Formats: sequence, C-alpha cells, structure tokens
Amino acid sequence: MNDFWPLLKKYYFLFLLLLLVITFFARNNCRNVREVAAEVLRMPVQSELNNSDTIRFSRNDYSYELTPVYGYEISGLIASKMNYQAFSLEKFEKVFPLDLCLIWGSNVANGAHRNREVLFSQDCRWCMVWVRQAGIKFNYNELSNNHLLISDPGLERKAKSLLVGDQVKIIGKLVNVKANLVGKPGSFDAAHYTLKSSTNREDKGAGACEVIYVEDIEVLKKANVAADFLFHISLYAIIGLVVWKALRFFSIIKLE
Repeated sequence: MNDFWPLLKKYYFLFLLLLLVITFFARNNCRNVREVAAEVLRMPVQSELNNSDTIRFSRNDYSYELTPVYGYEISGLIASKMNYQAFSLEKFEKVFPLDLCLIWGSNVANGAHRNREVLFSQDCRWCMVWVRQAGIKFNYNELSNNHLLISDPGLERKAKSLLVGDQVKIIGKLVNVKANLVGKPGSFDAAHYTLKSSTNREDKGAGACEVIYVEDIEVLKKANVAADFLFHISLYAIIGLVVWKALRFFSIIKLE
C-alpha cells in the first residue's frame, strides 16, 4: 500500500485513462441489473387516439409530416442503445438518431439480460438478439427496437443520456413519417423518405420497429450509477489535466 501512492503520482494520467476505458464499458451494461421496476414487467399499452392531427416540423433541411396512428406507452429495460448521429451520412437520420432496444415482461423477470449467453446488438436500424445456449427462455415478442423522434431539445438530451441497463418509461405516439427535402442536399440525401411504424408486438424482421414520437421519458431505475460517476470523474480529470498541461506549455514558451 505504501508503494501505491508514489506509483499513482507517477502514472496518474495512465491510471485515469484506464479508469475511463473500464468505466465506459461498465456504465453501459445490463448484466448487473437485479432490481426490477414493476412497470417493466407489463406489456406496452397501445391506445386509440382522440386527436390524430398531423404533426409537422422542419429540421436538418427536411420538412416532416408525422401521422399518429396510436397512443403508446412502453416500459422496459434498455438492452442495447445506438446513436446513429455520430456516423450517419444522411441528414434525415439525424432527426431521430437514437434507437433503443427494449425488453420487458418475462425476459426481465427471468433475468435473460443477465445471462452472458444472451447477446444484444444494433446496426442498420435493427436490434438483434442471439441466444447461444439451449434451454434459455427468451420471449422474442417481449423485445422491440424503437426509433425515437423527439422535437423537444431538452427531452432529446435526456434520451441521449440514457444508458444500457436503465429501466425507462416512454410515452408518446406511434407515427408514420413522411420527410421531404427542403434545403440543400448532401451527397447521400434523398429527396423523399417514408417510414411506417409497427403496431404489433409480435411481428419480426423489416418493418417490425416501433416509430415513436416521444412526449415524455421517465427513468424508472438507473443502472451502473457508480460506474457512470467514475466515468465522468475520470473524463473531467483528464480534460482538466490536458488543459493544465497546455497552459503550462504555452506559459513556458511565452516566458522564453
């Protein structure tokens, strides 16, 4: 123990970098979730709408028309999360960059998310699950990939802050989307897009994703709180060290 602090002082940057990498992966992890909110054991609720007026807005050089088809409320555990905004080449996708792969009901009650033989991943707007061992109970009708459309900036920031393992309730409307280019197109931008929401929890494959116009998000239970805290501490510490080193470097040059 007496040798630890001298080593920490000498290699503090590497220590912080290692902590950052470890906690980056640990904070997005559903394997450790044991406490389950009662809401995530229930089926999503799809309801008839009293008001199905078209929702219109413009963003990223596209005008959007959303046709609500049902009211929708889903509570689930985030098994996987993908933000397409960072690497998407299409302006259209940047309007709803976030997809959440949610599980609920028996999948959560049976602890399928904790089993390392059950793997979740997302790509190309799909959510995929692999059950690699016979005998593991997994209900594919209690999993869905959800495309989130959010017009409120504060609500969008809240959605992007969600982590794998968090248990959430999403309230909004299932919508069909039409988008028309009204600005200058990029190299990969089409003039028109359409996207239709699934209205059935038992469908699979292309077209099985729910397209949700989000009106509210409630975090039922946060996951990996300690890992998330240490991630931000190490991140800010590294940023602070880099800034401090840079200021010292430029001050030395100035003095010379």
